[in-house]
This record gives sequence, C-alpha cells and structure tokens, in this order.
Amino acid sequence: MSIFKKIFGDFSEKKTWREMESRAKSLPEEYYSAYKAMQKYLWNTGGLIDWQETKLVFNHLIDLLEEASADGKRVKEVTGSDVAAFCDDLVADAKSWVDKQRQKLNDAIK
Repeated sequence: MSIFKKIFGDFSEKKTWREMESRAKSLPEEYYSAYKAMQKYLWNTGGLIDWQETKLVFNHLIDLLEEASADGKRVKEVTGSDVAAFCDDLVADAKSWVDKQRQKLNDAIK
C-alpha cells in the first residue's frame, strides 16, 4: 500500500460514498431527513463496520426511499412505526462493532 493511499484512503470508496450521499440529497426533504436520521442511528448503534455491508445497506435504504417517494408513500409506510427495529433488521446479518470486539478478545486469549 502506498503512503499516499495510507494517508488519504481509497479514493474510489470516497467517490462511491459521495455518489450515494448525492442520491440521498436528491430525495424530497421528508425522505432525506428520514435517511439521515436512520443513518445516524446505524452509525451510533455500531450496526455497521464493514464498508461493503455499509454500502449495501445505505444503497438499499436509498432505493426504498426513492421508491416510496415515487409511489407517494410516507416514510413510516415503508419502515413501520418502529423505525429503530426496521434499521436493526436491515443490519441483522451484518457483523457489528460488538462482534468485532468479541472476536478480538477471543483471538487475544488462546
């Protein structure tokens, strides 16, 4: 890995992130606000740690909100009344921060 890549990271990942966020910003205000709130929840609960899983989850979420917007559905018609549970279901199979820490502990003590 080059020193440049170590310092600044992978630009293709950053480009992908910017494109994803641009898609989200093009949503109507109600849907964009919901996206940002769900995104914040997922970051704060440690539900996502792997970039590939993160990308899939957020793209799926944007897809759902774009479809809901096009169909004239309200956000809670898609998520249900318990939005946190909806978000938890989105990342149910993803490896969490807690899973990562458990693995590190188990690997450290052999």
